Amino acid sequence: MTQIAGIRFQPGGRVHFCDPSGFSLAVGDTVIVETENGPRDGRVVMAPDQVAHSDLRGPMDSVIAVVEPE
Repeated sequence: MTQIAGIRFQPGGRVHFCDPSGFSLAVGDTVIVETENGPRDGRVVMAPDQVAHSDLRGPMDSVIAVVEPE
């Protein structure tokens, strides 16, 4: 089963569904996502274990890094 994470690129913006690429993500994590417009920073608002089922099909943007808190 494909895992999906919900990422917001700006506060209050729409949720983008992305491939977590094997990273263990939790709500609140800051990540870098490879988009068609280049890498973008975002925040996880839906962890992969919170998405029980999805009808999304086709390629998704992928998480390429998790930013560790300072």
